[in-house]
Amino acid sequence: MSNFFKRVISFCFISLSFILISFIWNDISLPLKNTNQTVGFLPIQNYNPFNDTIRYLCIIIIPLFLYVLFKIYIQKKKIKLNNLLGKTSNNLDGKLIHFSEIKYFFIGFLFLIIVQFLSFDHAHDKLDYLHDGDYLMPAYNFISDEGFWSTAFSSHGGADIFYAMLSWKIFKTTSIGSVKVFMSFFVILLKIVSVFFIFKLINLSFLNIRFKKFLFIILSIIIINLSNFEFPMNYSIISYRDMYYLLFFIFLIDFIYYRSVLSIYLIPFITFLTPLLHIDTGIYLNTLFIFLMIYLFLIKEFKNLTKILCVYIICWFSLFVFIGQYEFSSFLNHLIYMAQHVDLVHGLRHPQPIFEINDSKHGFRATKGLIFQLVACLIILREILFRDNRTNKDKILLIFLIFMSFIAYKNALGRSDAQHIRMSSDLPLIIISFFTIEFFLNFFQKKNLKFNYLKYLNFSIFALIIFLFLNIFNFNNLKNNRFFLSSIKNDDYKFLDEDSKKFINKSAIYFKDEKCIFNFTTDISLPYFMKKKTCNKYFSPWLISGIKLEKEYIDDLKKIDHNFILYSSPKFSPDNITTKERLKIVNKYLIKNYNKVYSEDGFEILEKLN
Repeated sequence: MSNFFKRVISFCFISLSFILISFIWNDISLPLKNTNQTVGFLPIQNYNPFNDTIRYLCIIIIPLFLYVLFKIYIQKKKIKLNNLLGKTSNNLDGKLIHFSEIKYFFIGFLFLIIVQFLSFDHAHDKLDYLHDGDYLMPAYNFISDEGFWSTAFSSHGGADIFYAMLSWKIFKTTSIGSVKVFMSFFVILLKIVSVFFIFKLINLSFLNIRFKKFLFIILSIIIINLSNFEFPMNYSIISYRDMYYLLFFIFLIDFIYYRSVLSIYLIPFITFLTPLLHIDTGIYLNTLFIFLMIYLFLIKEFKNLTKILCVYIICWFSLFVFIGQYEFSSFLNHLIYMAQHVDLVHGLRHPQPIFEINDSKHGFRATKGLIFQLVACLIILREILFRDNRTNKDKILLIFLIFMSFIAYKNALGRSDAQHIRMSSDLPLIIISFFTIEFFLNFFQKKNLKFNYLKYLNFSIFALIIFLFLNIFNFNNLKNNRFFLSSIKNDDYKFLDEDSKKFINKSAIYFKDEKCIFNFTTDISLPYFMKKKTCNKYFSPWLISGIKLEKEYIDDLKKIDHNFILYSSPKFSPDNITTKERLKIVNKYLIKNYNKVYSEDGFEILEKLN
């Protein structure tokens, strides 16, 4: 049997396993246990969100297992893991590319990033009532009460507090415009970090220095186009939330190849910092960090293991001392609750791969996302187990890379809409792009091309960069963006529609003497425009559906001085489920103990009964 025929058989069985698991996808199911009585899209359908995780494990791991079996027993391939966990002394000097060799390309990409920034239409003056509120109210609560997690129970983490707060401090203006300007500059930094990540990543390649430069250029062109300047709905493939795992891998690569002293301090610091800002990414990086500790233990690098753990522990201890026990406890409770309940509150069922492509609006992207993940896993499994053209350090790095890719797809399993699936496809896409481009460049390298052919290759890449420049350049946006920085001082009211302006003006008579506001709506930015903090940390109350936190909310209603409540708004409700429907216990209490005093255009205000 020829090798080609064996590969065809292997491909067919792997594909059939993917199709078969897709076919029985909906039959892989566990009963829902909702003891907290959380109300969300999935609990209403009596659907256990953990079903999607089990299905994901099946559709990825079973084809991978079949692949390894066919490689060993059909293609007769030997596993090549010689001394993988041993201390290697690979001579990397001729393999690694240095920054001085690509610095002019790096400057060129910096220029392209600036052009992208200037050519983007930043003139968005419409308020996203939910997502803009996600950062406006936590930051406003902080500057009013100077509490972190004790004043803001957010869906994403501390980033909802710190980014807006920092922008207001830097620009000395509390405005929506200052946050949008700050986040635009943050995305510029994200793009620069992305290119630097590619610079580090190409050291995985076995190409010579000349072709590694080509690899760097092509991958950099790809990665700077995977992020955009949209805000607050930043659902590009690489979003500002991904800054921290990119930094983690930049320093992880330095540690694996060089045992860099700086990386010994920065790896634990980034691991510590990330859950403070972004809960989901923080959990993934801390899982990866544990994996790194296990690796160092297995290879008996106890000195580095001790140093990294000490820095990590010192970071957490310093935070505890700096913010105090109450804030630290608020942070931990917030993180644990969101990790346990967010899928119930805000989850969407993952579409059935292949068979729901036409029936679900997210079906095609869900299928594509799983295929990307499987292909990335297959590629790296091949490189680790059955190839010997990479060093053991390369293989260790590949294990970390695919492990992060594998666990970070949980974002797509939790909230399975097109946006979150797209955001979870970043690492699989980078992995596939890396090995595909390396394959073609290696083809040219093996041909030992003469100068003229290399000149044509250089010209092709130069033409690609010019095409990219012409494609992103927008003269009209460039002219409009002359006033971009001045938007920092723009009146926030211009972001509101007429109904909201009218309501805020009319509601002043009720709330002008209130020290704070209980906002029971998903129009969570309203208190910001009234220049009032929220009375408790649950500024986004729809997140706390369930017995435990609803009882806390009622306790706050009883003990915090107030007369009125923002009860209803006609604006956006997540998954078309209102706060009244989500927080049934609280709503029952409000109906019993409050009286409606305002109702117009869908807005409602309740007054507390004496």
